[in-house]
Amino acid sequence: MTTIREQIVSAAVLALATNAPVGVPAPVRTRLDSPSADQLPALTVYQGIETVESMRDAKAGTASHGPVVRRSVLLSVEVLTKAGAGTQPDKAADPILAWTTASLAAAGTFGGLANGPADEIGTKFEYEQAETSFCRATQTFRIEYQTRADDAQSLT
Repeated sequence: MTTIREQIVSAAVLALATNAPVGVPAPVRTRLDSPSADQLPALTVYQGIETVESMRDAKAGTASHGPVVRRSVLLSVEVLTKAGAGTQPDKAADPILAWTTASLAAAGTFGGLANGPADEIGTKFEYEQAETSFCRATQTFRIEYQTRADDAQSLT
């Protein structure tokens, strides 16, 4: 069995891969190596910080099977683009960023795993200048869900 967190991250990757328009790269889960210039644009999904908050009661409308915790995981979606003929790298990232926002919003509760849709927190742009100029745009989304306090693999 996998944790609810892992199921949510996997569902987010699937949502970003489903019906992607032309120009949106296939998402990769937790890329550990940097893509080369000829592999750009690139789209990477990984989890960041997860916070846990104790709750007394389960989510409204659900049966409780013991102590419940509310969890909030920050999901990062990283878009790496390069400058093209007359196109700045951040401009090249923009339609991909718009797609990720729309795609994760359309995923709703990730098949009932999350308490609600993903909340977009913000986007950080970083620029690297070398032989090829790059833009790394990292969107952060917060996804809230809850599990039993003693079992992160079980919804409440």
